[in-house]
Amino acid sequence: MRTLDPTVLAPDGRVRVEPTGAGALDGLDVVVKDLLDVAGRVTAAGNPTLAAGPPATAHAEAVRRVLAAGATVVGKVATDELAMGMFGVNSHFGTPPNPAAPDRVPGGSSSGSASAVAAGAADLGLGTDTGGSIRVPAGFCGLVGLRPTHGRTPLVGVRPMAPGFDCVGVLARTVDVARRGASVLLDDWAPGATRPVSTVVLLTDLAARADDEVAALARGAANRWAAWLGLRVEEEPLLLDGLPEQLVGTFWPLMSRQLWQSNGAWERDEQPVLGAGIAERIRAAADVADSAVTEAETARAALVERLRGLLDRGAVAVLPTSVGSAPRRNLPHEALMAYRDRNLPQVVPASLTGAPQLSLPAGQVDGAPAGVSLLGLPGDDELLLDLAAGLAASGQGPA
Repeated sequence: MRTLDPTVLAPDGRVRVEPTGAGALDGLDVVVKDLLDVAGRVTAAGNPTLAAGPPATAHAEAVRRVLAAGATVVGKVATDELAMGMFGVNSHFGTPPNPAAPDRVPGGSSSGSASAVAAGAADLGLGTDTGGSIRVPAGFCGLVGLRPTHGRTPLVGVRPMAPGFDCVGVLARTVDVARRGASVLLDDWAPGATRPVSTVVLLTDLAARADDEVAALARGAANRWAAWLGLRVEEEPLLLDGLPEQLVGTFWPLMSRQLWQSNGAWERDEQPVLGAGIAERIRAAADVADSAVTEAETARAALVERLRGLLDRGAVAVLPTSVGSAPRRNLPHEALMAYRDRNLPQVVPASLTGAPQLSLPAGQVDGAPAGVSLLGLPGDDELLLDLAAGLAASGQGPA
């Protein structure tokens, strides 16, 4: 029996739940991010006040689905507090290891899922992604990570951060296991019913923001993947006007308004124990003006149209998952926040457009893994996984 590192476990994470059925996940061990309910266990969401609360009375729908498909749940695992983090650092419960780069953070907020899967202690990790929380740890830990099309995976039994952006997704060491997990989790799974693709578009403005070695990995991956798949390569910016940094100004008020709606009353009424900066961030969300939300919705709609215009001609996009490899574990808080601010424009396009993004391990930078992503249109989950499976079959990706 495989053993989970104690630092990976959630506060009430020691649990084993046997399969309730058989199917695509027969024989696989799954870990569950501590935002998803597992019956009989407390969902702490990385917070000590919630950790002292009552246990869940039922499984989250995503957990129910993997058990019904033959998987065994072998633990509930760590998350950044309330899913509000990019690095896996939790001031109450510590930081899980990054097995692929022990001197680096694992990424978050699906930190425990990424750590356990990268260590080989589980085959599949269930995570959530609001603004990069599956994709970033996938890149940092050298894993396959899928943020699905928004709305295609169930959020019943998941503690919300910003439901208009929250997704349940998967982390795995191979495309095959990620695909099997997606086939169980996603509504209306339809393998083979994908749109034709002739072109890979490297998003030049997002590649240019990355460290030079990461940008080179992305360009090399785009050309190599296109050659193996028989596609042509084009290079275009995601944004025709403005800089990618402006996307954060679109995402932040929309996410913050929902963060307040999900957590504001709890923070105000329960006065929970919260780590540095968490209470301040929730309270600041209360001050987002209606005009800022309206303006952001307009900008979001324009981005949706731009992505459709870019890809709805037989194309998928390629971009660096993050601007660099994982930060070192000993970096001060201020340095981590600077990395976060620089990295947000890489991850918010998929969040804002509701589009699926699949991060794939692409190589090493400065002694640590770096990921490159495929980005599609909403509903392209099967397409992205089909393309990745083709790469794996040709030896160009993790099988």
